[in-house]
Amino acid sequence: MKVSFCIPTYNRVKFIEDLLESINNQSSHSLIVEVCISDNASTDGTEESINIWRDRFNFPILYQRHNENIGPDRNYLSAVNMGTGDYCWIFGSDDILTKNSLALMEDKLAAGSDIYLCDRRELDISMTKISNPHRRWLNGGSRLFSFSNEADLIEYFSKCNSVGGLFSYLSSIIVKRNKWSDVIFDESYIGTAYAHVYILLRIINNMNSTLQYISLPLVDCRGDNDTFESNGKARRIKIDFIGYLKLREDFYNNNTKIYISFGRVLTKERPWFYTSLAMACYGDSTDRAELASFYKKLG
Repeated sequence: MKVSFCIPTYNRVKFIEDLLESINNQSSHSLIVEVCISDNASTDGTEESINIWRDRFNFPILYQRHNENIGPDRNYLSAVNMGTGDYCWIFGSDDILTKNSLALMEDKLAAGSDIYLCDRRELDISMTKISNPHRRWLNGGSRLFSFSNEADLIEYFSKCNSVGGLFSYLSSIIVKRNKWSDVIFDESYIGTAYAHVYILLRIINNMNSTLQYISLPLVDCRGDNDTFESNGKARRIKIDFIGYLKLREDFYNNNTKIYISFGRVLTKERPWFYTSLAMACYGDSTDRAELASFYKKLG
């Protein structure tokens, strides 16, 4: 079984080495591993570090550097398209694998599910302080979800604690490469920050698909380093609403029950009271008006 770690990056050379080290240090597995790095025209020496890493680590590193920054969505897709494995583990370039993650995943991958979703542990930017030892994307323990009708989708969405259950967090996602490749991408999702979610929802909406939820933190998430907060916290909040409201409209507008169930996940992620307080602190009058319109759409 071959696993491709598909890593989109931009100016994170100081973190990528930690990720590669965490992959290299995995033991007690027989998976074939490759690393695919899609570089969004970094200016921090990422390209110059590739050959150093190739000499240091015992897995192949495929590297592609774009001549210009093509935006996060296209870079996510580019990273996965580089993969040649049976499965692609999409991975944020500042996160790392926890100990023995690959040994556990080897056992799970033998079942051949279309998508695997694992939990994460949350730390500070230096990866020394744990802020949350186990962030669970779904209620309940590990289980297999089989999607064959609308009731299966509604049940899955009802289990989601946040949009992490709807694939917002890259490093939790392991996907069968041929299933990903079969999806015809909708270009209107470029610029949403959730192009990858479109593809994954297409997979589970194609009935007879399977998703294995793994209620274990297989990933260490580096906190205080959200790329999408670079344009301000108000903008970061709006990204979730704009992206997931579009997904809901495009996928489920003709099915009221699924439409409502999907929307409830967004309100769990962004509850009205706390989100309104945050927007009052970080947003302006236009931001607050937009937020009100989002909640109106959610009912």
